[in-house]
Amino acid sequence: MLVDEGMRVLWLARTGWMQSGIPAAISETVAQHTFIASLIALDLFPKMRASGKAFNEAKVLKMIVVHDIHEGLCGDLPKWASERINKRVLEEEAISNMSLPEEIKMILKEYSLMKSDEAKIARLADLMATWRMAIYYKQLGYDVDDILKSSQLESMKLAKELGLVMEDL
Repeated sequence: MLVDEGMRVLWLARTGWMQSGIPAAISETVAQHTFIASLIALDLFPKMRASGKAFNEAKVLKMIVVHDIHEGLCGDLPKWASERINKRVLEEEAISNMSLPEEIKMILKEYSLMKSDEAKIARLADLMATWRMAIYYKQLGYDVDDILKSSQLESMKLAKELGLVMEDL
């Protein structure tokens, strides 16, 4: 069942935070990240509608809810490793080995291809959730500048592609 696969990420700490010195006790988990990304998407929807984009809100939320579910099987790969292996192939293999409904597998495929507006909106929410947590950890005194800068730059680039003004976000 989908819930069984989702249970695997409830306490899985995100690797980038741990590698940046964030203690396990306050390190964001994959599930917490997914929750924040979902809330950010809900904040983005009115702005997307105002920009005149037609998109399926339910599909965006489904993408966000499951976008990292494969990490329950293959783990949250550190950026260093992701840059040196074919992460996409590994993630696809993990997804094919999980007990996921066909609809969810199709949504994950669409997300990984990053061609639809729904996938791009979901990815923007994902990036902005990382950016928001980086701001939080920076305020606590942790050295997360690399993650903060990269998530901010990627968010700004994707927002521009979607026709959004970052000052409004």
